[in-house]
Amino acid sequence: MKQEMKDLGDFPGVVENLSCCFYITQAEEPYELLYANEEMLRLFDCRDFDELYRHVEGNAFHVIAMDDRARVKQEVLHELAERNDRFDHARGHLFTRTSRIRYADVSGHIVKTQAHGKVCYCTLQEIDIPLPGVTVDRDIRDYVISHLDEAIENHWIKVYYQPVIRTLTGELCGMEALARWVDPQIGFLSPASFIPVLEQVRLIHQLDAYVLEEVCHMLRQRLNHNLPITPVSFNLSRYDFDMVDVFHLVEKTRAAYQIPRDALHVEITESALAVNDDAVYRAVDRLRDEGYEIWLDDFGSGYSSLNILKDYTVDLIKLDMGFLRSFTEKSRNIICSVIDMAKELGPKTLVEGVETQEHAEFLASIGCGRQQGYLYGKPQPLVGMLAHIEADARRIEPRKWCHYYDTASIAIRQTNQTSALFDLHEDGYLHFLYVNKPYRKQIHALGYSCQDVEDMFNHPKQSDLAHTFREFIDQARQSGKAESFCYVENGDYVNIHLRIVCEMNQHLLIHSELENTSKSAANLQRSKLDDNLRYLYTMFEYISLVDLEHHKVESLYVHDPLFQLEQAAQTGDLHDILLSVSRTYIYEEDQEGYMAFCNPDTIAERIRKSPYGRLEHCFRMRDKQGKYVWQECIVILLNNGREKHTPLLLTATKSIHAPFVLPGSQEA
Repeated sequence: MKQEMKDLGDFPGVVENLSCCFYITQAEEPYELLYANEEMLRLFDCRDFDELYRHVEGNAFHVIAMDDRARVKQEVLHELAERNDRFDHARGHLFTRTSRIRYADVSGHIVKTQAHGKVCYCTLQEIDIPLPGVTVDRDIRDYVISHLDEAIENHWIKVYYQPVIRTLTGELCGMEALARWVDPQIGFLSPASFIPVLEQVRLIHQLDAYVLEEVCHMLRQRLNHNLPITPVSFNLSRYDFDMVDVFHLVEKTRAAYQIPRDALHVEITESALAVNDDAVYRAVDRLRDEGYEIWLDDFGSGYSSLNILKDYTVDLIKLDMGFLRSFTEKSRNIICSVIDMAKELGPKTLVEGVETQEHAEFLASIGCGRQQGYLYGKPQPLVGMLAHIEADARRIEPRKWCHYYDTASIAIRQTNQTSALFDLHEDGYLHFLYVNKPYRKQIHALGYSCQDVEDMFNHPKQSDLAHTFREFIDQARQSGKAESFCYVENGDYVNIHLRIVCEMNQHLLIHSELENTSKSAANLQRSKLDDNLRYLYTMFEYISLVDLEHHKVESLYVHDPLFQLEQAAQTGDLHDILLSVSRTYIYEEDQEGYMAFCNPDTIAERIRKSPYGRLEHCFRMRDKQGKYVWQECIVILLNNGREKHTPLLLTATKSIHAPFVLPGSQEA
């Protein structure tokens, strides 16, 4: 049924031919539109009142576009209450029936009528105020809306790609797909000229669906020609979730081109996830459940970043480029904090807006996983982007290495302690993936560069240190725990801690810490023993300190780690450790004597009663080849200023060809 406009005679004081837009609405809910003049119909591209009434769904506040409606309504009702039934200059966007965008200033006042009770007389003045931060000409806005379908059909809208670079390797590990409108009539349209417009008129889903299809088509072509592919991230607007079933759109398009799900990453802006919409929650969760990575775009640009991380599970956070634009100490501290927080919570990290080498080196030092910005390339058509990557001598990261390097980036933490990551190849090649400043400083203090260390580890004729380092890598791999050993370098004791981070594709990722214990404040109390004990390092293959009170074993020196005894026994109850070692490594006939010799409950007292102040024992121990080798172990007490506490034990072990008896070897 056609909606008829109320008779103008019902409203006192109104003239028929006003030169401005004028309309009348109920002053209370549901704010029904009662009258609109010809200027109002003309502005909204309506042929009659019925078309306008249907366009605004009968509610006068729907004259204002959805984005501004709640704000304008709140302002109007507040002013009516505070200013004796008047309001002035409420401003907001409006959409015409043909989806043109306009910006208007509305004023009004309440009038009492006999026919309709309280009504509001409103005047509307169109003004030309651009969107915040964006200047979009009115004619351009209209052109974009009216030519979108044609631009998609004729491929005037192009998909450009910007490279995403792996920080650890410098390889291309992804691309972001971005829309560019190259129009035959008006030339190049910047994204700021058409994306906000399409969002406002709720046509952005058509653009996003088109970009997704173009991306899938490109990936399919490369797969068909056996060309390498790298994951592509594409953007979804928050309005897409209102207009379409996002999961169905993405899955249907992907399936049509038979693209692996891990080749597509879904970028959603912080503002989209901040709306607390059930439809958004469901779509995002389902996409992720089905294997798509969800990337949180523009992290830190809004006010609800932490709430989003609390409410959603995302795979990667993409820091807003504004953090790098003002590259101050404060912004650097913020970036460090966000990167560390992400590693604690789980998401991977990417920073966009990288424009200088200083930016890149800073992000590498704090363990940011990926980088994007003009330093690595501006958005270009695919051919141009790949040519630029090739000119920079960058490789495309094979997809199988994605998780390996993501894990490596997460393992990098901000610390004042030494920290390095090694990559051990299947063929035995060992090299640094990451070295922090303290680690590099310690290496240099010992007289080496990182390249010297790599050369030593990979030399065909391995040094004792290189051999020991690799032996303890094997031990850490087998034990699943951190392992450590100590060696002497130019008179200094250097302690190395090793931990296997992950094993993948026949590669080992190893975290290493390095400490010159001779210069460590925590070890100064032992310095007075050093001069007297250094000679032991030329005589024995393994030397350790045993803390009976705290059940701790600390290795001081390893020359040739045939066995895993001490390293397997770093923590835990000493009785349990010794029993496990005995059953695993000691020759069966020697196990009873070994356990009696090592008994931690009696060993200190037995040493005190010994006329020679030491205990000695020989036993056979299994090496890694399964052969049993005779070992001689000597144990002495070290008070070391701990007279009131349980003393430390110093143990020294060496291989022998056959058991022999030293004078005084029998226990008193």
